[in-house]
Amino acid sequence: MMTIRIGLIGAGGIARSRHLPGLQKLEGVELAAVANRRYDNALKAAEEYGFGKAYRTWQEVAEDPAVDAVFVCTPPYLHKEITAYCLARGKHVFSQARMAMNLPEALEMLKLDESTRLTTMLCPPPNYMKVEPYALQLLAEGTLGDIRHVSLTHPSGQYSDPRKPLHWRQRADLQGINALDVGIMGEVLNKWFGPVKTLYAEGQTWVTERPQDNEGFSRVELPDSVTVIGRFARGPQLTALFSGAVQGGTPQLSIHGSRGTLTCYPEASYLLLRTVEGEKRLDVPADRIKEWTVERDFIEAVRQGRKGDPSFRDGAKYMAFTQAVADSIRTGGRVAVAEIS
Repeated sequence: MMTIRIGLIGAGGIARSRHLPGLQKLEGVELAAVANRRYDNALKAAEEYGFGKAYRTWQEVAEDPAVDAVFVCTPPYLHKEITAYCLARGKHVFSQARMAMNLPEALEMLKLDESTRLTTMLCPPPNYMKVEPYALQLLAEGTLGDIRHVSLTHPSGQYSDPRKPLHWRQRADLQGINALDVGIMGEVLNKWFGPVKTLYAEGQTWVTERPQDNEGFSRVELPDSVTVIGRFARGPQLTALFSGAVQGGTPQLSIHGSRGTLTCYPEASYLLLRTVEGEKRLDVPADRIKEWTVERDFIEAVRQGRKGDPSFRDGAKYMAFTQAVADSIRTGGRVAVAEIS
């Protein structure tokens, strides 16, 4: 078995909670090098997870001849730069979502990807992952009849406390246009229903300034709430609410058809089916539950010499949705979503 030597750039929450534990379970994977914005955190990660080296800069990870593939786990503002740097040095690249700061950056990354045979892959959304194969099976079998409306509600209270410090996900210089769950759910919508053709969006920032770094207050640059009304290219309508400024809501995705409605929950392994005959809980069969195998999927793609899934093209498609939402909020009008063939 070919040993794949991993370099990690960004040893934060997602790397520690998912990617590093996943990589440690795989045979033929070596944790070779790590870098983080703070060098002391890189040293801690090296000691805790057994990396061979800890570097002060991410460029050193990309330049290390002992590294075959790089996991990019930084905020989006560095994704394009690090990806380009790594590919130019012959490294396979796994990039954390969201793919890029905006659609133009995503298209540049896609062009880079198309110019190389190196393996690239984006982190998939965990939301609705468990039920996805079964839900798509039910849709393909016509359980709901003609799909006429998709209703998405993603409320949370993460930004409801005005005293809470500014989070990096509220900073446009780090996040770009990636507000709330817009991009992650744009990815799910694309995969399940195809692209949204046109949309209208409104954004609201309920708390406009927050404390930052004990140095006074900073402006909140991304909205606390986003509402979207759109139409899929295949015909169904979309309504979506994304909010970080409310309490007590339940995130869910409901698919309304001519024969029934199917409701899904982000982390659940069951669905609710409502028809004229009543409501029924559908537990996903054990062999149809999609578990988190992201790290294994990337390593297998590297060994097989192919692109990973989700691909950079998939990322460009959800960035087109996110860009349209941002453009509609900015202009106050209905926007056509860029087509990514």
